[in-house]
Order: sequence, then structure tokens, then C-alpha cells
Amino acid sequence: MAQMAKGMMAVLWVLLMAGPGKVWAQGALQPYVLAYTAQGDLAAEAAKVKTKLAAAGFTVLGEYTPYPGAWVAGVTNDALKQAAAKDPRGAFAAVEHVAVTQVGGTLQVSYLNPQYMAAAYQLSSDDADVLAALQKALGAQQAFGTKDGRSAAQLRDYHYMLGMEYFKDVYRLGRHASYEDAVKTVEANLRKGVGGTALVYRLDIPGRQQTLFGVSRANVPDPRANDRHIMADTVDQMFQIKTTAYLPYDMLVDGKEVVALHMRFRMAVWHPDLTMGTFGKLITSPGAIEELLTQVAGGKKRSDSLY
Repeated sequence: MAQMAKGMMAVLWVLLMAGPGKVWAQGALQPYVLAYTAQGDLAAEAAKVKTKLAAAGFTVLGEYTPYPGAWVAGVTNDALKQAAAKDPRGAFAAVEHVAVTQVGGTLQVSYLNPQYMAAAYQLSSDDADVLAALQKALGAQQAFGTKDGRSAAQLRDYHYMLGMEYFKDVYRLGRHASYEDAVKTVEANLRKGVGGTALVYRLDIPGRQQTLFGVSRANVPDPRANDRHIMADTVDQMFQIKTTAYLPYDMLVDGKEVVALHMRFRMAVWHPDLTMGTFGKLITSPGAIEELLTQVAGGKKRSDSLY
């Protein structure tokens, strides 16, 4: 009976993510911004990007190479931290992702649209000041990521279709005796490389018992949870402008509890136009990611999290 239920969930995951086409209002938000394109060495361009961000008041919390030809940094500033501290789960929007991706002979410099993130992660702020700072620092050649975009109102109540997770439907990965114990466990496991993971960044949210961790899955041996398999080999195959800034995955210590956004929400909200064929290749990734992050959180393995 359990196997039948899992099979039904697998079919539902594919069918729901296929979804009918949607038409949204003109001027709706796009998830990503292509700052500019360049020629040359990726590492050298990444260094230039960090210099520009620092000059604009951003702090680079950490950086990593999720796979060859890609670089991602987690950055923040006072405005992001202050906005994150105002809302219960605003910490998920406290770190901006900036990427440099090699596509043929061209380097694509891109970042998450902070206004899209603010709406999707239900902030009180719209983070317009953060977007303006990024545009000034890096540029804004083109917004991209969906055909028609999504309005802020739609993103605040986003789920792909009936039966899919919302922002509030997080993975509950583990619970500890105290906030301090939870933070210590997650950071220690990331530094030890549990499950092939690694620490990209850590940010403590001011005024709250919350700490956000960026998690590298570059060396995770299970392809279902591996950065390259999910992004370069699968999702980004359908994008000419790559969505590398989706990475890394975040884990949040929230008081005594460790949580993360469910992949069926997170992947869908940042890639709402993916096809049934693409999502079908990732059908077991939500469960694999939950199991991986549960190990990092020091939680108990679940027997029902395959999908």
C-alpha cells in the first residue's frame, strides 16, 4: 500500500509540475536579472564582480563553484538583513545570490531579482532599494526566467497547482535542545562534509534566533541531490541565459528547529515554466534533498520522504 502511494505521488509530481500555460499581467516580476555579459576568464570576472559589490556596500558571505563553468556568491547588505528581521521566515530572503556562468565563449553575470524574492518569501518590504543597489553595482541588461512573469500578489500566495507546496510548507529537518545547539550541529556537519555537503555561507539574522546557511551540494554523490545534475545537466538545459543564481540551497535554524524550503516550492517558484519532461527527470530529487539536509541538521531519517 505504501509503495502504491509513493507511485501515485510520483505521477502527481510530474503531472502537476507540467501545468497549463498561464498568462500574467504585463510588467510582472521576473525571477532573475542578467546584469551583463563579458568575455574572458571566469575567475577574473568573479573577482571583478566581488569588487563591484563591495564598493556598493554588499558583503560577500561566501562563494563556491557548484560545477565547472559556474561561480556563485552569497551576498548581503544592511537593507537585506533589516528586511529579513521583520518577518517570521524573512531570513530566507536575507542573502542575495550572484552568479557568473560560462556559456560557450561568453560569461553571463546574473543575480536573483530581490523584488521577486521578497514577494515569493512573503517579506513586508519589497526590497526595491536592494534591486536599485544591484542595478547600480552590476547593471541590469535583461530580466529573465519566465515567459510572462508573476505579479507580487501572485507570488505571495504562490504554489504551482493544487496539491503543491506553499512557502509555509517547509522541510522540518531536525529539532535540538537550544538554538545554539542547532546552529552548532548544522555548521559542524557542513564543515565535516556530511553527505558530500559543504558550507558556502552563514548569516545570523539580527534580533532573532535565526541563522541562514548556504549549502554546497557540488560533491554530493547522489545525483538526485547534486548541484550539477539538478541544474547544469537538467534544469538549465532549457535556458539560454542560465539560472545558476538559484544555487546554493539554504537551510534555516529557526530557534530550536532546522528547516528548509521544500524543493517542490523552491524549484517551482524560481522556474515556473519548466516542462513535464524536465521535472520528470527530477521526480525523486525532493525526497533525496530532504534526506540529505536532514543528515546535515542532525535529524532523524524519514522512511516516507522518497518523493
